[in-house]
Amino acid sequence: MAKQLKPVELFLAVGLAAAVGACGGPAPDGGEVGADTAPTADMAHGGGEGGEGGEGGEGGEAGATSNPDADYMTTLALMKGHLMVADELIAAGSYAEAEPHIGHPVEELYGGVEAQLAERNVTPFKDQLNELLDLTKSAPESPQLKTKFDESIAAIDGAIAALPADQRQSPDFVLEVISHVLKTAAEEYEAAVVDGKIVEVVEYQDSRGFVLYSDQLYQTIAQEMEQTRAEDHTAIAKSLQELKTVWPTVTPPATPVKPPADVHILVLQVEQRSL
Repeated sequence: MAKQLKPVELFLAVGLAAAVGACGGPAPDGGEVGADTAPTADMAHGGGEGGEGGEGGEGGEAGATSNPDADYMTTLALMKGHLMVADELIAAGSYAEAEPHIGHPVEELYGGVEAQLAERNVTPFKDQLNELLDLTKSAPESPQLKTKFDESIAAIDGAIAALPADQRQSPDFVLEVISHVLKTAAEEYEAAVVDGKIVEVVEYQDSRGFVLYSDQLYQTIAQEMEQTRAEDHTAIAKSLQELKTVWPTVTPPATPVKPPADVHILVLQVEQRSL
């Protein structure tokens, strides 16, 4: 049975599909999507075999925006976050724990950018992601795993590089993406914590990866922010540093470092300084 999509994947997929459809671009299945093929209500609410949105907090405001480029980059950023956590778990020999984080990019997120890859002349990389996932299940200790992992990371980086360089280096654009990714992280973390305990390990790890990649992404514009928006830079850097303390290791602590409400506040502080 196929894994249910989380709300963020549904929103991103619908948003990107609508953007491509408005331009009459190709559909993922090779058909033609026109302006009159808007997503149905069932699609928007997770209808069909997937049912309603799955577990976790990847939804709401972290979903599709009016900026197709931001949606595209956000989806790829979520993929990177998943694989960052998977890499940590593989390094620790926790292959079974790494498996869902390797699966999420291809099973939940890839469909949201598949048509966009063709529009942006990016070589499809679904097969690479599937090969990595299969290898994680069948031969996780084989030397080929690192090769396939590195190939998958390179493919995602290549898809990101399809965006214009000036956009990828624009603080406004990068901060918009970071805000979406951090909102998703906060929602995942909220889903992980129940009655003051971390009960959903995968959601905890998802949110860790999203925060770590958000911080990595911020470093690409930090110098310019420090020079042109010093106060905002100081506040954002401080909030990101405090956010990272919430996930001290890839294995959840016995007691949450901060309650979900505090994480949402820190994310909001970043968002407000991003405007």
